[in-house]
Amino acid sequence: MLEIIARSASLILPVKALLLLPVLLLPAYGNQAAFLRKAEQWMASTEASKRQAAYRSWLQMGPDAMPKYEEALEDSRDFHEGAIDKLCSGSRNQPNPYADHDLAADELESERERVIPLIRTDWKKDSKKIAMLRNEMEDLESLFEKVAKTAGVETGTFDRAVDGHLEALFEVRRELERFDDDADSKELSDDELRSLVLEDHLEAAHLRKLQRRFQRTRDAIDAHNAAEKANAEAPRWASAPMKDFATTLNHERLILGLGPFRLEEKLSDAAKGHSKDMASLGFFAHESPVPGKKTPWDRARKAGFQGNASGENIYMGSTDPQAAYHAWFASDGHRFIMMASGPNVLGVGISGKHWTMMTGKQ
Repeated sequence: MLEIIARSASLILPVKALLLLPVLLLPAYGNQAAFLRKAEQWMASTEASKRQAAYRSWLQMGPDAMPKYEEALEDSRDFHEGAIDKLCSGSRNQPNPYADHDLAADELESERERVIPLIRTDWKKDSKKIAMLRNEMEDLESLFEKVAKTAGVETGTFDRAVDGHLEALFEVRRELERFDDDADSKELSDDELRSLVLEDHLEAAHLRKLQRRFQRTRDAIDAHNAAEKANAEAPRWASAPMKDFATTLNHERLILGLGPFRLEEKLSDAAKGHSKDMASLGFFAHESPVPGKKTPWDRARKAGFQGNASGENIYMGSTDPQAAYHAWFASDGHRFIMMASGPNVLGVGISGKHWTMMTGKQ
C-alpha cells in the first residue's frame, strides 16, 4: 500500500509544479486585446520568467491561436534584434561600455607594435637612442593608463541587457520550430543554437569580440596586481630594494603588454650569492671563479631553483633599485633580458652596490 501511494505522489508532483508557473490571463477570462498587449510586453522583456509565461499562455490558447502566436514570435524577434542594435550603438543614457576601451586599445596596440621592436633593437648604448626609448615608454604609459581606465568601468547592467535579448532570440528560434517541420535548428543542441543566434546577429557577434578584448585588458591588470601582491607579501628573504626593483620592472612590462615577474626565492639566492661573491672577491663578470658556480645556470642549479634559468644581468655602482633598473634599460643586451616574453619568475640579489638579477621560467 505504501508503495502505491509513493508512486501516485510522483505522478502528482509535476502537475502541481506546472500549476505554480506564471501565465497571463487568457482571453476566455478577459479581453483578448488586453491579453495581446500584455503578451507582447512580456515577450519583449529581458526577464526570462515573463517571456516563458507568455509562451505558455499562447500555447494554452489552442490551435486556433497559433497563427497569431507565430506572428507574435516574429515581432518579438524583430524587437530583440533591434534592442541589441541600439545597445551596441550606444546612447547618452546607456553608452556601450566597450566602445571607448576598443578605441583606446586600438591606439595602444598599434603603438606597442611600433615600440617593442625599438625596445629590442641594439642601439649600441647610444645615449640619444636610449633617451628616445624613455620618451616612447612615457608616451606608451599615457596610452596604457587610458586603456586601463576604460577597462575599469562597470559593465554588469549592459551585459545583462544584451544577454537577456540574446537569450530571448534563442527562445524565439526554438518556439518558431513549432511552425517549420524542416527547421535546421531542430538538429542543434541548445548551446549550438545559441552560438548560431549570436553569429547571425552581426552587432552582437562584434560586441563579443569587444568584450573579449576588454577582458584581456582586465586579465593583464589582474595578473600584474596578483604578482605585485605576491611580491609584496614575500617573506624575509625578499628585501625592500628587491621588491622595489620588481615593481619598477613589472610596471614597464605591463605597459608593453608583457606578463609580470614573480620574485622567486631560490633564483634570488643564486643572484644574491653571485653579488656577494663579486663584492668579496673583487670581480665583475657573469663567469665566477667560485667552484661549482661558474655560470648563471650552475648558480641557479646549485641554489636549488626548480625551473629553467634564462638570463642574468649584473650591475655595480649604487644601492638604489632605480639606478640599477635604468642602467640595465640603457644597456641593450640587459634590456632584452628584462623585456623578454618567455620568463615568468625573477631573482634579485644585492650586496652593497653589487646587483644581480636573473630570469627564469616555472
